[in-house]
Amino acid sequence: MKKRIKIFGLSFFSHSLSREGVKRGYTGAFVGFVLALAFMWAAFVGGEMLPFSTHYNGSDGFRETVHLLLASDGDSRIEAKIEDGRLKVRRHGGEYAEGLIVNTLESAEDKLKYSSGDCSAVIDSRPANTLAEVEAYCVSNDGKNTEISYADYLTLSSVARLNFDFRLRYTGNALTLDDATVSGYRAYLDGVSAEAVGKAARLDTELSNGEITKDEYNRKIYEAYFENYYPEISAYESSSKVPLLRNYYYHNYISQGIDNYIFIFDDYLTGSYKTGLGGATAFYGFYSSMEDGELVSEGMTATEAAAAADSFIKESFGATFSFNAYAYFMNTVTIAPFIALMLMVATLLGYSLLRLKGVESISSLGAMLKVIGSYLWFSGAVSALLTVATSFLVRHSIISALPPVIFFITLVTRSVIFVIMESKVYKNEHSEPKEAE
Repeated sequence: MKKRIKIFGLSFFSHSLSREGVKRGYTGAFVGFVLALAFMWAAFVGGEMLPFSTHYNGSDGFRETVHLLLASDGDSRIEAKIEDGRLKVRRHGGEYAEGLIVNTLESAEDKLKYSSGDCSAVIDSRPANTLAEVEAYCVSNDGKNTEISYADYLTLSSVARLNFDFRLRYTGNALTLDDATVSGYRAYLDGVSAEAVGKAARLDTELSNGEITKDEYNRKIYEAYFENYYPEISAYESSSKVPLLRNYYYHNYISQGIDNYIFIFDDYLTGSYKTGLGGATAFYGFYSSMEDGELVSEGMTATEAAAAADSFIKESFGATFSFNAYAYFMNTVTIAPFIALMLMVATLLGYSLLRLKGVESISSLGAMLKVIGSYLWFSGAVSALLTVATSFLVRHSIISALPPVIFFITLVTRSVIFVIMESKVYKNEHSEPKEAE
């Protein structure tokens, strides 16, 4: 057993132990493959999580914008606290309330107060399920981009409609559902289908029985109306069948290419900043695991508030560990076939080079696979260590490419070294003894 462990653990560093592996089964290669994937996962997660604090500290305009928001020395400071996993904010001296607090993208006054350089800032504490006011329209797909209203689109023939694509424009305003508007939606449902009529009738009954509130009723009627009146909107909303205000910022700004911003919402934050390394680093931050209490309070000095603001950003990012760990686990599973292919390539390369040199000590591809397989786990470890170390020095966008690249280079390099050393050993073992002079 000790011999097996020694061969498995030290083959990367010993040619003789590498040769011993040929006599064993394929278990070592399989275990090495699993460990390589584990190290690959660790490389992804470590490269994502560990350098954040260092990069954030060097983000200049981004960090200064955070300080202008949460740590300014004056009446413009935004004070914040965590309550039941939600962020509550208020202007200095005001009351905690839901609403749009800061928007430097659209307010010149806010931009002057809270933005450093080209970094944009938004603090919007309205709930994540707040409905969005939208404008529905259609655009021709003939290359001319002719725009018509959705109402005009509905007047077209079924053939003419094929020439247009449906679009939504988020206005940035929250949708208000007053009783008169909802009554119109309710009347529309009566003329759509038996299914829609039945659903609306059930909602009427639930409201009259007190099973749902008036606000819940209004929302459900609106949702039923929207689903029946408009096409599906999966291109705009991934978790809702109706437009949500939160996605206004994504569709109108993030998807349009801004790469230096901090958007703070009631349940999470998202940002993107630039460092001296080039490129942009986008990230999320969650509050659900943060303790209740004030983050930036009224009595703090500017220095204390700046430290608290930095801690808030870093702690909220740290709370994404579970999310990132799962996401990169799935990513690692996805690339597992490519890692297996790298093993096959290294095996075939090593075997072919030995054959070209006339070395016959490794008699088959299977034998070569056992040898190269013994290098898998340490190649994965090298990949993890170098990725984490390099992640502090390179732009964020290339970190996800580093683990498999470093792994493959390490594996192939060690395979070539084995070929060189095995060729020497084989030559010495099969050389003719020199004749005595």
